[in-house]
Amino acid sequence: MGSGVDPDDLGRVRMRGKILRRSASFNVAHAVDDLEPGTGAQSIQRALSLLGLVGLLASERTGGAGLSEIATISGRPKASVHRMLQALIAMGYVERLEEGGYRLGVQSQILGQLAQKSVDPLVIESESSLLRLAEITQDTAFLTLRTGSFAICARREEGFGDIFNNALAVGDRHPLGIGAGSLAIMAELSPAEVDALFEANEQILAERYPKVRIDQLRDIIDQARIDGFVHNPGLFAQGSWAVGVALRVRGGRPRAALSIASIADRVTGQRVEHLVALLRREAKIIAEALAADAEPASSEASAETDTSRRDRQF
Repeated sequence: MGSGVDPDDLGRVRMRGKILRRSASFNVAHAVDDLEPGTGAQSIQRALSLLGLVGLLASERTGGAGLSEIATISGRPKASVHRMLQALIAMGYVERLEEGGYRLGVQSQILGQLAQKSVDPLVIESESSLLRLAEITQDTAFLTLRTGSFAICARREEGFGDIFNNALAVGDRHPLGIGAGSLAIMAELSPAEVDALFEANEQILAERYPKVRIDQLRDIIDQARIDGFVHNPGLFAQGSWAVGVALRVRGGRPRAALSIASIADRVTGQRVEHLVALLRREAKIIAEALAADAEPASSEASAETDTSRRDRQF
C-alpha cells in the first residue's frame, strides 16, 4: 500500500468489524423480543425485523442472505423463518435469487423511493458535510442518529484512501454507547439519563459486547464533557479509532452526531485536533441549515396564530 498502512492493523480492524456487524444484525433481528408474546403486533414487528435483517445482510453479499444465516442470527427455527420469508416474497417485499439467497424485493425498493420524499431533514443536510469530511480526511465519515436507547448509522461516506472501515454500515443498530458518534450523543445528556440508558442496555451490552465495560464508557463520556468531543481509542473494534462530535440543533434534544473513523495512526496526536475542528465546522453548518429551514415554518405558524387572534376579536 502506498500509504504504508500496516496490513496487520487492517486485518484487526476487519476482524473486529465483522464481529460488530454481526452484533448490529442481531440487534435488528431482536428489536421486538421484549414485547409481550402472542400479540398480533409482535408478529408484524417480527416480520418487519426479519425484513430489515435481510436488507442488512444482503447489502454485503452479491448472492443475497442465506436462510441458515438468517435463522441463526434471528435465533428462530429455520422452518419458521422460511415460512415468514415466503409470505414476504408473496407480497413482493423479499425475493429469492437463483443462487438461493434472499434480498429485498421490488415492493421494498418502491417503499424506499417513497421514503425519500419524507427523509429526516437532518439526514439530507448532512450529505454534503459527510462528503466533504471524507474527501478532506480520506477516512470514513458517519452520521449517527439516536432511536430510543439505541443508535443507528444513518449515513456514511468513504474517503479515497487505502483504509476501508467496515465496523459500521448504514442501518447498523447498536446500544447507545457503542461507537464514537453514539458516545458523543450520550455526552450531551444528563447523568441521570445516561444512568437510565446503561441500565436499560445492561443485559445486551454484557451479552453482545463482552469486551466493553460500562465504566469505560462512562470515563469516555466524562472526558467528552470536558473536551467537547469523543475520542474512541479502538475500544469497540481493535485498531479502529474514531472521534465524534454531537450535532447541537437549536431547541432540539441531543439525537445526532458526526464522527470519523480510521486506524490508530490517523486518529492520534495533532491530527485529532484537525479532525475535531473539521467535525465541529460541519456540525455547525448542518445546525445552521436546519435552523434556517425551520424559521419560515415558525414564522408562518406565528402569522396564523396572530390571524386567529384577530379573527376572535371581531
